[in-house]
Amino acid sequence: MAEAKALTVQTPKFGEIEIPEDKIVFFSEGIPGFSGIRRFAILEFEELAPFRYLQSLDDPPITLLIINPFLLRLGYEVQVGLGEFEDFRANDQSDISVYAVATIPENVADATVNLMAPILINEKTRRGRQVILLDSRFSVQHALLTPPGQDGARAT
Repeated sequence: MAEAKALTVQTPKFGEIEIPEDKIVFFSEGIPGFSGIRRFAILEFEELAPFRYLQSLDDPPITLLIINPFLLRLGYEVQVGLGEFEDFRANDQSDISVYAVATIPENVADATVNLMAPILINEKTRRGRQVILLDSRFSVQHALLTPPGQDGARAT
């Protein structure tokens, strides 16, 4: 039986990490703002659930805090064109995981999540893409913590 290959990366935040090759997510266009960075891994830590980190493997200081936006119960929807799925080799919506980038400043009450530009990852092919939802009622700085009865919308 062949031993699975892994990539070892030294990160400032997590120290040395080992990522199995079959867990590397490839973004053919990078992520806006980080277009030259193509390889990432999703890091999960039980104590941070439901948050995860999207860790760059090409530029280890780059790490993004992400969350499944559907956990926020905001009536969130992601509608993308068929071409978006073809771009990263998705045949079926059920193959896709959706994440939103979260920003948690020193004052946690001001935490936001970018619901206008979700990150889509094809779990089968390990291809990723960040898309911009043009007809979204949500913003790039949607309040993460909202009082009951409010949807967390913020002006951007």
